[in-house]
Amino acid sequence: MGLWSSKKHYLNQVGFEQHQEQPKRISTSAGHRLTVILENGSSDNQATKAREAHRDLGRKSGLSPILADVPEDRSASAHSSGYSFNVWSENEKFAALRNHKQVAKRGGWKRLLIILAIIMLLIIALGVGLGVGLKKKKSESSSSNSGTSTFGTPASGTPTSESSDSPTSTSSSIAQPSEFPLGTYSLVTFLDTVQTNCTSNPMTWTCAPYTTYYTSNSKSLATFNWIISGSKGAYKISSTDNPFSLSFKNANLELLDEGKEQERYRFQIDQTKTVSPSTNLTSDNAAVECDFVGNLQGVMYTKMAKEYPSDQDPDPDTSHTTWPYAVRVEQTAAGGEGVPNCYKTTSSGQKGDTVSLEAEDATTMCSCLYKNWHTPM
Repeated sequence: MGLWSSKKHYLNQVGFEQHQEQPKRISTSAGHRLTVILENGSSDNQATKAREAHRDLGRKSGLSPILADVPEDRSASAHSSGYSFNVWSENEKFAALRNHKQVAKRGGWKRLLIILAIIMLLIIALGVGLGVGLKKKKSESSSSNSGTSTFGTPASGTPTSESSDSPTSTSSSIAQPSEFPLGTYSLVTFLDTVQTNCTSNPMTWTCAPYTTYYTSNSKSLATFNWIISGSKGAYKISSTDNPFSLSFKNANLELLDEGKEQERYRFQIDQTKTVSPSTNLTSDNAAVECDFVGNLQGVMYTKMAKEYPSDQDPDPDTSHTTWPYAVRVEQTAAGGEGVPNCYKTTSSGQKGDTVSLEAEDATTMCSCLYKNWHTPM
């Protein structure tokens, strides 16, 4: 009993001392906040223990205390208690980029800058190239239009069908005849294309020799014999005998694009084309002729090489010096009221009664195109 009483007395004494050591609670608002801090002490103790364990590990591994004591990321506790702030969150994006595998490699930043510089140079080079190309195209277009302004619009106001194609090859080795371009020349060509859109009856527009090159290269041969006279700056051109009824005299011959690869002489005259249709246009099968009021235009290059005739083409029988360069000859007429003007002919060759045909739109064209070079495909 004495031993039990002594032990009980000891326990009571210890309980009394613990009760005496408990902190008193403060009823003020400041005391309330202090109580919250004290109650959260358990989590602080756990964090303190973790840091102490980390420092011990650093000591064992040989790290300096400074490196061993790494700041703790308190982002989780900041969300739970509302009293802490994570100073490392501001640089998360920069750290992600800095720690990217490709960028973190040796020379990653330099390589990235070099790639960006190459891309910028390519963009600049593309822009400069496009600018130069557009400028060159515009210059060529202006040069071409300078020769088309009078060539494409005759004095009568009748539209023409001048094509934008032109010979692509040059030949500077061809020997020019003496006193070039003065002289009498045979222009050896072939019938390239025929258009009959200006008339409601296609049989009223024909083009000698009535066969195109793409139907028969041997039957499409057409030779024009023309004379160039006058002096530089005042050249004239006239036709001689030919089977195509393309007769004219002393037409002005103009020089275009002097000194350039496309240098050429050009003339254009108003001309009426008369056709005797091979089909009957009247109920009594009377002889009929049709007149087309249009123009004749010719281009004679001085540097661009001709391609016809070749070794596979027939050898032309010419009585004059062959024009050594590319040539283009075109006879055209536009549609509209009274096109064509057809009439019966009498035995004496006089005009008789008018033969009416349905008129086509004024924008339609009829043409006979002759060349001695082929349009690129």
